[in-house]
Amino acid sequence: MQNAQPEAAEVRYLDPPPQPRLRERDVERTTTFITVASEKGAEHAKAQGWTSEDDLTQLIASISWYHTLELPGGIVTPGQFDHRPVLPRYGLPADMAGKRSLDVATFDGFWAFEMERRGADVTAIDLDDLRELDFPTLTRPFVDRITTLPPIGQGFDVAHRALGSSVQRRHSSVYRLDPDEHGLFDFVHCGDLLLHLRDPLTALERIRSVTSGTFLLSDVVELDNRHGMFGPHVQYLGGWSDVVWWVPSLDALCQMVSDAGFRNIKVNAVYTLAKTYDPGGFWRASITAHA
Repeated sequence: MQNAQPEAAEVRYLDPPPQPRLRERDVERTTTFITVASEKGAEHAKAQGWTSEDDLTQLIASISWYHTLELPGGIVTPGQFDHRPVLPRYGLPADMAGKRSLDVATFDGFWAFEMERRGADVTAIDLDDLRELDFPTLTRPFVDRITTLPPIGQGFDVAHRALGSSVQRRHSSVYRLDPDEHGLFDFVHCGDLLLHLRDPLTALERIRSVTSGTFLLSDVVELDNRHGMFGPHVQYLGGWSDVVWWVPSLDALCQMVSDAGFRNIKVNAVYTLAKTYDPGGFWRASITAHA
């Protein structure tokens, strides 16, 4: 007696098939901040060579600052983001003496200088040219036409000199982190970078390759009333708004950290951080993990 053959599963179709709902993208609006940076670059070129507090104040005014930094003489830089209020719950060790530490995507250097202040021996990496950012493909011709873009490290250089810092800044993409070239670090920090990358998981894997101890990550997470902040979902934006590609849920962000090879993942804080001139802001999570 032959075995009965199972019936074929029913094939179901959506008819007519749904078509993608694509959002129109405004190239010029997407790259507005690049235009502003180019105007600041022209101001900065006129303000070099400072020797006094007045000169320093003029130089600071010529830079588009990302970080709010406290400099000697009571000078505070006009950063887009002021991270000082989140420090107590952020997860940065109070004593970092003797720790070889890395700040990934340092920009103006807030976290690099803070780690140094706590005793760490700090290396900071970042890109030098705004054209190296992960822009959407269609914006490339617009960006390439701008000839007066200032280097990314202007604010870092000014703060480094004003603070008398020993932090070593190196030009490197996170994608190029390599233990053979950069060595291993006891403590690695990366803040607000993954949302700006086409390939955040590769970035996390490269960070893991140079981490021998603790990894401290902060980045945006999705929080809304429909889905909550937990779950596997990731919102894809495609780099069209302030070069923001992704907004993951907290679970998705922690899963990426785990999949990159880290363990013992702990959420230190979930908080909002808005630009200093903006009433709203993304939710962010501070996460500690270990190699």
